[in-house]
Amino acid sequence: MIISPQFKKNILKAVLKYGTPSYIYSKDILEDNIYKYKKSFRDVNVLFCYALKANSNRVLLKIISKNGFGADVVSIGEMLSALSSGFDKKKIIFSGVGKTYEELSVAADKEILFINVESFEELKVLSKISVLKNKNIGFSIRINPNVDPHTHKYISTGKYGSKFGVSAKEAFEMYKWAKKNKFLVPIAVHFHLGSQIFKYEAYLQAFLKVEQLIKKLKCLGINIRIIDLGGGWGVKEGEVMTPPDKLAAFLSTKKENYSFIMEPGRSIVSSCGFFVVKTLYRKKSGVRQIVITDGGMNDFVRPSLYGARHPVINLNGSNSIVNNFIDIYGPVCESGDFLAKNVNMKVPDRGNLLCFLSAGAYGYSMSSNYNLRRKPAEILVSGKDIKLIRKRQNYEDFLEN
Repeated sequence: MIISPQFKKNILKAVLKYGTPSYIYSKDILEDNIYKYKKSFRDVNVLFCYALKANSNRVLLKIISKNGFGADVVSIGEMLSALSSGFDKKKIIFSGVGKTYEELSVAADKEILFINVESFEELKVLSKISVLKNKNIGFSIRINPNVDPHTHKYISTGKYGSKFGVSAKEAFEMYKWAKKNKFLVPIAVHFHLGSQIFKYEAYLQAFLKVEQLIKKLKCLGINIRIIDLGGGWGVKEGEVMTPPDKLAAFLSTKKENYSFIMEPGRSIVSSCGFFVVKTLYRKKSGVRQIVITDGGMNDFVRPSLYGARHPVINLNGSNSIVNNFIDIYGPVCESGDFLAKNVNMKVPDRGNLLCFLSAGAYGYSMSSNYNLRRKPAEILVSGKDIKLIRKRQNYEDFLEN
């Protein structure tokens, strides 16, 4: 990914005005990622439901909803945020393995498209709610197709042993049981393989298993024509999303039989986000060159949690490669508080601004107040326009709470 000189100037203006650490988002890149999905699947009947867990800033949500996307939510908070950000309630699906009675009840009252059920016991709770409310509730069942997408173990969710979903055999019994309740309306069959999938073959394997289940259900008089393929299309750190054309081409061969739902999250917002920190101090630790910045793992946890390697550039200093590998750490009192290791760049000067690419997904949304540190600011850049879309927390917030 190449940052244009104008966008670089805008980032510098933004942090000069609002400080660091901060997240900067490009509206142009965000809308381009949305367009890529629409273009790739233009010949397929598909509803895109953006996964709010990737980034739930409401200004970004309004941009996504205005582009016709639905929403994939995993909590009441995300559901209410989606509804208040312009998403059509009939384009909202509710996922997650641990939905409480209260959450299921709220989802029923909001009359969203459907609830993704992940266990037989959850289905029974949902059945009870539907009878008590005397109300139809749309649902799908998440299948665990036991497909290995060959990604990080923390973000692989479609293999046996995962907490997510049920086997196709159990799902069959669940749909069969639900047929006894006139208020439970089967809308779709769902699967989700995990994140950072770059080849469509894993989707193909899972799809064929789900299709077998749908054919068996048809023999019981349960006709399902919607397949929810989940999300997970990959985007490499420091790069823009590769259009999922091959996956779209495969689905187009099935468009006479089914319509589809996809739940993109990371691939929509990752490349539009940039995390900027300021260099505080430099020092040597044995043979290691250490750089300390004002942003840490509480602001941006992906490097320390997943070992994610986000390319970094010096916004107001040298980016020459000098075979001088440095480790970039934050101020949090943990040895695991690092933003990057073995970075081949010139040691930044004090005050230099370091910009980490592809920080739009699971950046701010996974931030915390660990060490009672304030959460960073969020800023949107659109052309030459710079807008603060979330204020940096005040220390008073800690005292008031």
